[in-house]
Amino acid sequence: MELLRLVCMFMVMVCHANGYINEGDLIGVDGVIRLIINQFCLVCVNCFVMVSGWFGIKASWKGAAKLLFQVIFVAVICFAIFAVFGQPVSFKNDLLPYLAFGYGYWFVISYLVLYALSPVLEAFVNNVSESDFRKVLYFIFAAEMVFSYVLGEGSYGFGFSPLAFISIYLLARYARMYPGKLFALNKKYDLLVYVLATVLSIIGFWFGYKLFGMGFHLNHYDSPLAIIASLYFLLFFSKLKIESKTVNWLAASAFAIYLFHENSLVSPYYHQFFSWLKETVTIVEFYPLMFVLLILFGLAFLLIDKSRIFLWKRISQS
Repeated sequence: MELLRLVCMFMVMVCHANGYINEGDLIGVDGVIRLIINQFCLVCVNCFVMVSGWFGIKASWKGAAKLLFQVIFVAVICFAIFAVFGQPVSFKNDLLPYLAFGYGYWFVISYLVLYALSPVLEAFVNNVSESDFRKVLYFIFAAEMVFSYVLGEGSYGFGFSPLAFISIYLLARYARMYPGKLFALNKKYDLLVYVLATVLSIIGFWFGYKLFGMGFHLNHYDSPLAIIASLYFLLFFSKLKIESKTVNWLAASAFAIYLFHENSLVSPYYHQFFSWLKETVTIVEFYPLMFVLLILFGLAFLLIDKSRIFLWKRISQS
């Protein structure tokens, strides 16, 4: 599961470097490649949240403070680097939002709400019968399907909101507590379900735009196919027998990958760089180069975050 955290954060970087997919992008070979890459990486956020559901959150003030300390640490590092190199920075716009409970990141806000509600969610899952748990999931996803996916009602935020996080948290919790036949498949079948659900989303998105001028929200986290793909991607990793101190050491800083490259100062340069690179090299050269650069960027972010872990240990133990 620690490996999955790293994979998810790498996928987040890929999605952001690849760029958002819309109708105008579905042209030529490049459009097809971008769509395929985007859809296969679309499980990134859902899976990252599902890992919390798989293990269950044990909420504490110290845990919340640790998360916010990481957010503030990254924001201060980014702010300091830009200031040192003479780039225009604003305390009010570029640092203050992150000091105010991570307001600069949509994911942090949604996750903190999930974190705050986790004792209630855990009390529910530990004191309800399997059949009632299953009924609740049916109702939750039926509501999300109708209001978010079909009608586009903003409360679910296309998978970005706390409501969406709660639903996939509970789904992962149920899958671990009550695997049955559906969630206890051989890992190769888990991987197959992930691939098939993703391929269906690619086909549906492509033909949806070509025939109806819309992609049916299949490029959003709340897509039923994205949720299915995310769950079985999680199940695949849950059945891998990998023990690595290096993976565990790196995974402790996995969230820093998101925090660094999506910082408001860094993000514009990040997107501009990959847009420039795409215009500079051929398609054949771009994607291998993009993956190599993202691995290097990710490693750099992970290593920088190690100083945050050192500081937090000193602070929390004092």
